[in-house]
Amino acid sequence: MFVDIHIIQNFAPSNLNRDDTNSPKDCEFGGYRRARISSQCIKRVVRSHRSFSQAVVHAGGDTGVRTKRIKSRLMDLFAKKYGKPEIVETEKVAETVIELLGLKLKDEEKTEYLLYLGENEAAQLARLAVDSWDALLAIEPEQDKKKKKGTGQESLKEFQEELKGIVGKRRKEARSYAADIALFGRMIADNKNMNVDAACQVAHAVSTNKVEMEMDYFTAVDDLLPGEETGSDMIGVVEFNSSCFYRYSNVNVSKLAENLGFNNDLTTAALLGYVEASVKSVPTGKQNSMAAQNPAGYARVIVRRDGFPWSLANAFQKPVRPSLDKSLEEASIDALERYFERLKAVYGTEGIVCDASFNLHRDDGGSLRKMLDALKACVAGEGS
Repeated sequence: MFVDIHIIQNFAPSNLNRDDTNSPKDCEFGGYRRARISSQCIKRVVRSHRSFSQAVVHAGGDTGVRTKRIKSRLMDLFAKKYGKPEIVETEKVAETVIELLGLKLKDEEKTEYLLYLGENEAAQLARLAVDSWDALLAIEPEQDKKKKKGTGQESLKEFQEELKGIVGKRRKEARSYAADIALFGRMIADNKNMNVDAACQVAHAVSTNKVEMEMDYFTAVDDLLPGEETGSDMIGVVEFNSSCFYRYSNVNVSKLAENLGFNNDLTTAALLGYVEASVKSVPTGKQNSMAAQNPAGYARVIVRRDGFPWSLANAFQKPVRPSLDKSLEEASIDALERYFERLKAVYGTEGIVCDASFNLHRDDGGSLRKMLDALKACVAGEGS
Protein backbone atom coordinates (compact mmCIF):
# COMPACT_ATOMS: atom_id res chain seq x y z
CA MET A 1 0.00 0.00 0.00
CA PHE A 2 1.36 3.41 -1.03
CA VAL A 3 0.28 6.88 0.06
CA ASP A 4 0.93 9.73 -2.39
CA ILE A 5 1.10 13.23 -0.90
CA HIS A 6 0.62 16.23 -3.21
CA ILE A 7 0.95 19.82 -1.96
CA ILE A 8 0.58 23.18 -3.71
CA GLN A 9 2.10 26.08 -1.78
CA ASN A 10 2.70 29.65 -2.88
CA PHE A 11 5.42 31.68 -1.18
CA ALA A 12 5.96 35.42 -0.91
CA PRO A 13 9.44 36.74 -1.83
CA SER A 14 11.88 34.36 -0.18
CA ASN A 15 15.15 32.47 -0.31
CA LEU A 16 14.05 29.26 1.38
CA ASN A 17 16.82 26.91 0.26
CA ARG A 18 20.20 28.27 -0.82
CA ASP A 19 23.06 26.91 -2.90
CA ASP A 20 26.78 27.42 -2.22
CA THR A 21 26.59 31.02 -3.48
CA ASN A 22 23.61 31.89 -1.21
CA SER A 23 21.32 32.03 -4.25
CA PRO A 24 17.91 30.29 -4.18
CA LYS A 25 18.22 26.78 -5.59
CA ASP A 26 16.76 26.36 -9.05
CA CYS A 27 16.59 23.92 -11.96
CA GLU A 28 15.30 23.55 -15.49
CA PHE A 29 12.03 21.67 -15.89
CA GLY A 30 9.95 21.44 -19.05
CA GLY A 31 12.47 23.70 -20.77
CA TYR A 32 11.94 26.58 -18.31
CA ARG A 33 13.83 27.86 -15.31
CA ARG A 34 12.11 26.92 -12.04
CA ALA A 35 12.66 27.58 -8.37
CA ARG A 36 13.57 24.47 -6.39
CA ILE A 37 13.66 23.25 -2.79
CA SER A 38 15.82 20.17 -2.29
CA SER A 39 14.39 16.96 -0.88
CA GLN A 40 17.04 17.04 1.86
CA CYS A 41 15.78 20.43 2.99
CA ILE A 42 12.18 19.20 3.00
CA LYS A 43 13.03 16.04 4.96
CA ARG A 44 14.82 18.02 7.63
CA VAL A 45 11.99 20.47 8.29
CA VAL A 46 9.43 17.66 8.26
CA ARG A 47 11.24 15.35 10.68
CA SER A 48 12.02 18.24 13.03
CA HIS A 49 8.43 19.55 13.01
CA ARG A 50 6.55 19.06 16.25
CA SER A 51 3.50 17.55 14.51
CA PHE A 52 5.67 14.60 13.53
CA SER A 53 7.59 14.16 16.78
CA GLN A 54 4.51 14.57 18.99
CA ALA A 55 2.52 12.01 17.00
CA VAL A 56 5.36 9.48 17.20
CA VAL A 57 6.13 9.98 20.91
CA HIS A 58 2.43 9.81 21.80
CA ALA A 59 2.29 6.38 20.14
CA GLY A 60 5.29 5.16 22.13
CA GLY A 61 7.93 5.62 19.42
CA ASP A 62 11.02 7.79 19.21
CA THR A 63 12.82 9.96 16.69
CA GLY A 64 16.46 10.06 15.69
CA VAL A 65 19.33 12.48 15.66
CA ARG A 66 21.85 12.93 12.85
CA THR A 67 25.28 13.68 14.22
CA LYS A 68 29.02 13.09 14.05
CA ARG A 69 29.18 13.49 17.82
CA ILE A 70 27.88 10.09 18.94
CA LYS A 71 30.95 9.78 21.19
CA SER A 72 29.93 12.78 23.29
CA ARG A 73 26.30 11.54 23.29
CA LEU A 74 27.38 8.20 24.77
CA MET A 75 29.67 9.90 27.29
CA ASP A 76 26.78 12.11 28.36
CA LEU A 77 24.55 9.06 28.89
CA PHE A 78 27.29 7.28 30.85
CA ALA A 79 27.68 10.26 33.18
CA LYS A 80 24.11 11.50 33.63
CA LYS A 81 22.11 8.28 33.44
CA TYR A 82 24.55 5.78 34.95
CA GLY A 83 26.71 7.97 37.19
CA LYS A 84 30.05 7.27 35.51
CA PRO A 85 31.97 10.45 36.41
CA GLU A 86 35.48 9.58 35.26
CA ILE A 87 36.00 11.27 31.90
CA VAL A 88 38.97 9.09 30.96
CA GLU A 89 36.87 5.94 31.44
CA THR A 90 33.74 7.22 29.69
CA GLU A 91 35.82 8.41 26.75
CA LYS A 92 37.60 5.06 26.38
CA VAL A 93 34.38 3.04 26.58
CA ALA A 94 32.60 5.35 24.10
CA GLU A 95 35.48 5.04 21.62
CA THR A 96 35.51 1.25 22.04
CA VAL A 97 31.77 1.00 21.38
CA ILE A 98 32.16 3.08 18.21
CA GLU A 99 35.01 0.86 17.00
CA LEU A 100 33.10 -2.34 17.76
CA LEU A 101 30.21 -1.00 15.67
CA GLY A 102 32.62 -0.88 12.73
CA LEU A 103 32.78 2.92 12.64
CA LYS A 104 35.80 5.20 12.67
CA LEU A 105 36.60 8.46 14.41
CA LYS A 106 37.91 11.11 12.04
CA ASP A 107 39.40 13.00 14.94
CA GLU A 108 39.14 12.54 18.67
CA GLU A 109 35.53 13.75 18.84
CA LYS A 110 33.69 13.05 15.58
CA THR A 111 32.89 10.09 13.36
CA GLU A 112 33.91 10.27 9.71
CA TYR A 113 30.40 11.14 8.60
CA LEU A 114 27.01 11.99 10.01
CA LEU A 115 25.42 9.03 11.79
CA TYR A 116 21.63 8.77 11.91
CA LEU A 117 20.81 7.16 15.25
CA GLY A 118 17.56 6.79 17.18
CA GLU A 119 17.46 7.99 20.78
CA ASN A 120 16.41 4.51 21.91
CA GLU A 121 19.31 3.00 19.98
CA ALA A 122 21.79 5.32 21.73
CA ALA A 123 20.25 4.46 25.11
CA GLN A 124 20.50 0.73 24.43
CA LEU A 125 24.12 1.03 23.34
CA ALA A 126 24.91 2.90 26.56
CA ARG A 127 23.11 0.31 28.71
CA LEU A 128 24.91 -2.63 27.11
CA ALA A 129 28.25 -0.85 27.50
CA VAL A 130 27.61 -0.13 31.18
CA ASP A 131 26.70 -3.78 31.77
CA SER A 132 30.16 -4.74 30.45
CA TRP A 133 32.02 -1.67 31.69
CA ASP A 134 35.08 -3.29 33.24
CA ALA A 135 35.58 -5.67 30.35
CA LEU A 136 35.43 -2.82 27.84
CA LEU A 137 37.98 -0.85 29.83
CA ALA A 138 40.27 -3.87 29.76
CA ILE A 139 40.23 -4.20 25.98
CA GLU A 140 43.73 -3.72 24.62
CA PRO A 141 44.74 -1.89 21.44
CA GLU A 142 43.56 -3.21 18.07
CA GLN A 143 46.23 -5.92 17.67
CA ASP A 144 45.23 -7.63 20.94
CA LYS A 145 41.53 -6.84 20.93
CA LYS A 146 40.40 -10.07 19.30
CA LYS A 147 42.16 -12.12 21.98
CA LYS A 148 40.25 -10.57 24.85
CA LYS A 149 37.33 -12.31 26.50
CA GLY A 150 35.33 -11.91 29.67
CA THR A 151 32.85 -9.32 28.50
CA GLY A 152 30.02 -11.16 30.14
CA GLN A 153 29.49 -12.85 26.78
CA GLU A 154 31.20 -15.97 25.48
CA SER A 155 33.63 -13.81 23.56
CA LEU A 156 34.28 -10.27 22.43
CA LYS A 157 32.91 -11.19 19.01
CA GLU A 158 29.58 -12.21 20.57
CA PHE A 159 29.46 -8.95 22.50
CA GLN A 160 30.22 -7.07 19.30
CA GLU A 161 27.35 -8.83 17.51
CA GLU A 162 25.00 -7.83 20.31
CA LEU A 163 26.11 -4.20 19.94
CA LYS A 164 25.53 -4.33 16.19
CA GLY A 165 22.17 -5.97 16.74
CA ILE A 166 20.94 -2.88 18.56
CA VAL A 167 21.40 -0.68 15.51
CA GLY A 168 21.25 -3.37 12.82
CA LYS A 169 18.86 -5.77 11.18
CA ARG A 170 17.66 -8.83 13.00
CA ARG A 171 15.92 -11.18 10.59
CA LYS A 172 14.58 -13.49 13.31
CA GLU A 173 12.51 -10.86 15.07
CA ALA A 174 10.57 -7.69 14.35
CA ARG A 175 12.83 -4.62 14.37
CA SER A 176 11.60 -1.16 15.37
CA TYR A 177 13.70 1.83 14.31
CA ALA A 178 13.21 5.48 15.17
CA ALA A 179 10.26 6.78 13.15
CA ASP A 180 12.22 9.19 10.97
CA ILE A 181 14.85 6.52 10.26
CA ALA A 182 12.02 4.14 9.36
CA LEU A 183 10.71 6.73 6.91
CA PHE A 184 13.88 8.13 5.37
CA GLY A 185 16.27 5.21 5.78
CA ARG A 186 19.91 5.05 6.84
CA MET A 187 23.03 4.25 4.82
CA ILE A 188 26.38 3.50 6.48
CA ALA A 189 29.12 2.60 4.01
CA ASP A 190 31.41 1.10 6.67
CA ASN A 191 28.73 -1.07 8.27
CA LYS A 192 25.99 -2.36 5.98
CA ASN A 193 24.42 -4.08 8.97
CA MET A 194 23.21 -0.63 10.05
CA ASN A 195 21.57 0.21 6.73
CA VAL A 196 17.79 0.74 6.71
CA ASP A 197 15.75 0.80 3.51
CA ALA A 198 13.62 3.95 3.38
CA ALA A 199 9.83 3.68 3.38
CA CYS A 200 9.43 7.21 1.99
CA GLN A 201 10.46 8.92 -1.24
CA VAL A 202 10.62 12.72 -1.31
CA ALA A 203 10.88 14.73 -4.52
CA HIS A 204 12.58 18.07 -4.94
CA ALA A 205 9.87 20.71 -4.86
CA VAL A 206 9.71 22.67 -8.13
CA SER A 207 7.84 25.83 -8.94
CA THR A 208 4.74 25.53 -11.09
CA ASN A 209 5.65 28.86 -12.65
CA LYS A 210 8.65 30.10 -14.57
CA VAL A 211 10.92 32.18 -12.34
CA GLU A 212 13.34 35.03 -12.72
CA MET A 213 15.76 35.64 -9.88
CA GLU A 214 15.56 39.08 -8.31
CA MET A 215 18.08 41.04 -6.29
CA ASP A 216 17.62 42.85 -3.00
CA TYR A 217 20.27 45.57 -2.69
CA PHE A 218 20.59 46.51 0.97
CA THR A 219 22.61 48.89 3.10
CA ALA A 220 23.21 49.21 6.83
CA VAL A 221 24.09 52.40 8.71
CA ASP A 222 26.26 52.53 11.81
CA ASP A 223 24.03 53.66 14.71
CA LEU A 224 26.98 55.55 16.22
CA LEU A 225 27.87 57.33 12.99
CA PRO A 226 29.07 60.88 13.78
CA GLY A 227 26.62 63.55 12.70
CA GLU A 228 29.04 65.12 10.26
CA GLU A 229 29.50 61.84 8.36
CA THR A 230 27.11 60.24 5.87
CA GLY A 231 26.90 57.00 4.01
CA SER A 232 26.47 53.30 4.74
CA ASP A 233 28.87 51.03 6.57
CA MET A 234 27.63 47.86 4.94
CA ILE A 235 26.37 47.13 1.44
CA GLY A 236 25.20 43.79 0.12
CA VAL A 237 22.97 41.91 -2.29
CA VAL A 238 20.57 39.02 -1.59
CA GLU A 239 18.89 37.01 -4.32
CA PHE A 240 15.28 35.91 -3.93
CA ASN A 241 12.17 34.92 -5.84
CA SER A 242 8.45 34.38 -5.30
CA SER A 243 7.20 30.99 -6.45
CA CYS A 244 4.33 28.55 -6.20
CA PHE A 245 5.71 25.08 -5.46
CA TYR A 246 4.45 21.60 -6.21
CA ARG A 247 5.65 19.22 -3.49
CA TYR A 248 5.39 15.44 -3.81
CA SER A 249 6.32 12.46 -1.68
CA ASN A 250 5.10 8.92 -1.20
CA VAL A 251 5.16 6.41 1.64
CA ASN A 252 5.29 2.64 1.26
CA VAL A 253 3.06 1.80 4.23
CA SER A 254 4.01 -1.87 4.25
CA LYS A 255 7.72 -1.01 4.41
CA LEU A 256 7.06 1.58 7.11
CA ALA A 257 5.24 -1.05 9.16
CA GLU A 258 8.17 -3.45 8.73
CA ASN A 259 10.68 -0.79 9.81
CA LEU A 260 8.56 -0.06 12.90
CA GLY A 261 8.34 -3.68 14.00
CA PHE A 262 4.79 -4.18 12.68
CA ASN A 263 3.41 -1.93 15.41
CA ASN A 264 0.12 -0.82 13.81
CA ASP A 265 -0.52 2.08 16.20
CA LEU A 266 3.00 3.46 15.73
CA THR A 267 2.85 2.99 11.95
CA THR A 268 -0.42 4.92 11.72
CA ALA A 269 0.88 7.67 14.03
CA ALA A 270 4.13 8.03 12.06
CA LEU A 271 2.25 8.20 8.76
CA LEU A 272 -0.30 10.77 9.96
CA GLY A 273 2.41 12.79 11.71
CA TYR A 274 4.49 12.77 8.54
CA VAL A 275 1.59 13.96 6.37
CA GLU A 276 0.59 16.69 8.83
CA ALA A 277 4.20 17.87 9.19
CA SER A 278 4.62 17.84 5.40
CA VAL A 279 1.67 20.21 5.04
CA LYS A 280 2.61 22.49 7.93
CA SER A 281 6.40 22.67 7.75
CA VAL A 282 8.20 25.50 5.94
CA PRO A 283 11.93 25.70 5.11
CA THR A 284 13.86 28.07 7.34
CA GLY A 285 16.21 29.79 4.87
CA LYS A 286 16.31 33.59 5.24
CA GLN A 287 13.05 33.59 7.19
CA ASN A 288 14.25 36.21 9.68
CA SER A 289 14.66 38.70 6.86
CA MET A 290 11.76 37.64 4.61
CA ALA A 291 9.18 35.84 6.82
CA ALA A 292 7.67 33.77 4.01
CA GLN A 293 5.45 31.82 6.41
CA ASN A 294 2.79 30.97 3.85
CA PRO A 295 0.55 27.94 4.59
CA ALA A 296 -0.16 25.45 1.81
CA GLY A 297 -3.29 26.24 -0.18
CA TYR A 298 -3.93 22.67 -1.29
CA ALA A 299 -3.03 19.15 -0.24
CA ARG A 300 -4.16 15.76 -1.46
CA VAL A 301 -3.45 12.24 -0.20
CA ILE A 302 -4.13 9.22 -2.38
CA VAL A 303 -3.88 5.69 -1.02
CA ARG A 304 -3.11 2.96 -3.54
CA ARG A 305 -3.01 -0.82 -3.28
CA ASP A 306 -1.33 -1.44 -6.65
CA GLY A 307 2.23 -0.28 -5.87
CA PHE A 308 2.02 2.29 -8.69
CA PRO A 309 2.56 5.74 -7.14
CA TRP A 310 1.97 8.81 -9.30
CA SER A 311 3.90 12.05 -9.16
CA LEU A 312 1.85 14.83 -10.74
CA ALA A 313 4.85 17.06 -11.51
CA ASN A 314 4.26 16.75 -15.26
CA ALA A 315 1.10 18.78 -14.82
CA PHE A 316 3.49 21.73 -14.77
CA GLN A 317 5.74 20.99 -17.75
CA LYS A 318 4.18 24.12 -19.22
CA PRO A 319 4.57 26.90 -16.65
CA VAL A 320 1.36 28.03 -14.99
CA ARG A 321 0.39 31.69 -15.29
CA PRO A 322 -2.05 33.69 -13.17
CA SER A 323 -5.02 35.46 -14.72
CA LEU A 324 -7.29 38.31 -13.69
CA ASP A 325 -9.75 35.91 -12.02
CA LYS A 326 -7.35 33.21 -10.81
CA SER A 327 -4.25 33.48 -8.68
CA LEU A 328 -1.10 31.52 -9.46
CA GLU A 329 -1.91 29.08 -6.66
CA GLU A 330 -5.49 28.55 -7.90
CA ALA A 331 -4.32 28.04 -11.48
CA SER A 332 -1.73 25.54 -10.27
CA ILE A 333 -4.38 23.56 -8.37
CA ASP A 334 -6.58 23.48 -11.47
CA ALA A 335 -3.67 22.25 -13.62
CA LEU A 336 -2.88 19.50 -11.11
CA GLU A 337 -6.47 18.28 -10.91
CA ARG A 338 -6.88 18.26 -14.70
CA TYR A 339 -3.71 16.23 -15.11
CA PHE A 340 -4.79 13.80 -12.38
CA GLU A 341 -8.11 13.21 -14.14
CA ARG A 342 -6.28 12.42 -17.38
CA LEU A 343 -4.05 9.91 -15.59
CA LYS A 344 -7.11 8.21 -14.11
CA ALA A 345 -8.73 8.01 -17.54
CA VAL A 346 -5.64 6.34 -19.03
CA TYR A 347 -4.49 4.07 -16.20
CA GLY A 348 -7.74 3.46 -14.34
CA THR A 349 -8.65 3.85 -10.69
CA GLU A 350 -8.82 0.23 -9.56
CA GLY A 351 -5.84 0.56 -7.24
CA ILE A 352 -7.05 3.74 -5.50
CA VAL A 353 -8.72 3.06 -2.15
CA CYS A 354 -8.73 6.58 -0.70
CA ASP A 355 -8.60 10.08 -2.17
CA ALA A 356 -8.87 12.98 0.29
CA SER A 357 -7.91 16.62 0.00
CA PHE A 358 -8.42 20.18 1.13
CA ASN A 359 -8.53 23.32 -1.01
CA LEU A 360 -8.18 26.73 0.61
CA HIS A 361 -9.70 28.42 -2.43
CA ARG A 362 -13.10 26.72 -2.29
CA ASP A 363 -15.87 27.42 0.19
CA ASP A 364 -16.46 23.68 0.57
CA GLY A 365 -12.81 22.77 0.19
CA GLY A 366 -12.54 20.65 3.33
CA SER A 367 -9.83 20.89 5.97
CA LEU A 368 -6.51 19.39 6.98
CA ARG A 369 -8.15 17.59 9.90
CA LYS A 370 -10.81 15.98 7.70
CA MET A 371 -8.15 14.89 5.23
CA LEU A 372 -6.09 13.27 8.01
CA ASP A 373 -9.17 11.58 9.47
CA ALA A 374 -10.02 10.08 6.07
CA LEU A 375 -6.45 8.84 5.68
CA LYS A 376 -6.51 7.32 9.18
CA ALA A 377 -9.80 5.51 8.54
CA CYS A 378 -8.51 4.17 5.23
CA VAL A 379 -5.20 2.89 6.61
CA ALA A 380 -6.96 1.33 9.62
CA GLY A 381 -9.46 -0.38 7.34
CA GLU A 382 -6.74 -1.74 5.07
CA GLY A 383 -4.75 -3.04 8.03
CA SER A 384 -7.68 -4.80 9.69
